[in-house]
Amino acid sequence: MPADVAGRKDSGALIQLCLLGALAQLLAFHWGVITPDSVVQYGQAVTGVYDDWHPPITAWIWRQLLRFGEGGAPFLIMDVALYWLALGLVAQGLLRRHGRLPAFTVLGLGLLPIAFGQVGAILKDPFMACLLLLAAALLVRREWGVSGWLRLPALLLILLAGATRFNALFAALPLMLLAAPRGWTGRPVTYVASATVAVGLLVGANWALNEALLRPSHSHPIYSLVNFDLAGIVAHGGRNGWPGLADGEARALVARCYTPQLYGMADEQLCARTEEAIAVHVAMRHESAIAVWLRAIAGSPAAWVLHRLGHLNWNWRFLVPFVPNDAVYMMSAQNDLGLRFVPNPLTKVVGGAARIMAWTPLGRPATWLALAIGLLIIAPKLPSRRILFALGASALLYGLAYAAVSVAPDLRYNLWTLFAVMIGGAIVFAERAHIAGDRWKVALLPAILVMKLEVIALLIGFIG
Repeated sequence: MPADVAGRKDSGALIQLCLLGALAQLLAFHWGVITPDSVVQYGQAVTGVYDDWHPPITAWIWRQLLRFGEGGAPFLIMDVALYWLALGLVAQGLLRRHGRLPAFTVLGLGLLPIAFGQVGAILKDPFMACLLLLAAALLVRREWGVSGWLRLPALLLILLAGATRFNALFAALPLMLLAAPRGWTGRPVTYVASATVAVGLLVGANWALNEALLRPSHSHPIYSLVNFDLAGIVAHGGRNGWPGLADGEARALVARCYTPQLYGMADEQLCARTEEAIAVHVAMRHESAIAVWLRAIAGSPAAWVLHRLGHLNWNWRFLVPFVPNDAVYMMSAQNDLGLRFVPNPLTKVVGGAARIMAWTPLGRPATWLALAIGLLIIAPKLPSRRILFALGASALLYGLAYAAVSVAPDLRYNLWTLFAVMIGGAIVFAERAHIAGDRWKVALLPAILVMKLEVIALLIGFIG
């Protein structure tokens, strides 16, 4: 069979597999898993009245999608289309450069149950991850010689993704630099200048979309972070940083309400007392919550570091004795807006496979971050070094940002890290002929060490 005919057949097969994957995702999750956050943002989409607890751009986009249908269907279809279009673009590029096996490998990675299943929830986290995935795919194709016009849609996707989560800047920045002309990042001085401009664009786009354009009411989500850190400081023997709250009451509330994972689940009404103290102080004294936060950290830095490390361990699911059951959501939060999700047999298969994956080292953000380090180690020796460096840095910076800003350990927060490592890993596999044996060992060493420690921690948890 002539090579061009075989190539067309393989290309057609890739398209068919992407369509089948998208269809399976829609069948498993029609029309989107409904969480409490989904209900809140859909309510804002219907009314056109926004607040800033979640970046309102996601609700605004949902509002535009309501022209095509009610409920979660158009949003789910959008996420699924972004996901499989991105994987298909990368697969087609790998097919042309490296043949069938790497191309079909990337589509196989797209079926990993955590990645496949998380896209089924109507939330800003998979939306952001899918936007960045498509942007990365466009930039991959551009780097591999497809027309330079792909830079513009990639930049627009990155700027939009950067506005969908408060910490998305860390994931978006390396991709912005990949989109820049090579001459802008070739020397340290120009690299720093380009990074500064990229940060400015991301911050400016976030402000323009979420504040200037949509004018949301202010719900002060920063109070949640400040409150969690003040509780963590007290829990680790530091000073009581809550203004207007007696030391004895603060310690009693922390004992009742604080865990390294999150704050307030034991008794939401009682535990709200601490965050109310912050709000009252800000209103009465006109001092920002950030000032309260920084003063508490400066007064007990060691306690804050211990608190942050304990929480980060759960966020990354590193040295943990058990794994929370949130690999794939299968809920339908109560609401009077007509949103409803009913799991079917396919949903349960995906969810069960995702739970199994989550218990293994390959289902842990700590492992994904260790693999991202491996991408950075191995990138200099490969033809696609710029792509691999951007993907590894994006995954790593995004994951590391949770060391300071996370207030909950949900697996969905680290979804982009998994997506970036999936794409990067497929490219490394395609270019493996350029890698000497010792380089493999060095690149995989961080992941091997992390996985061994994860297994040991689980075994200790089972024994205990």
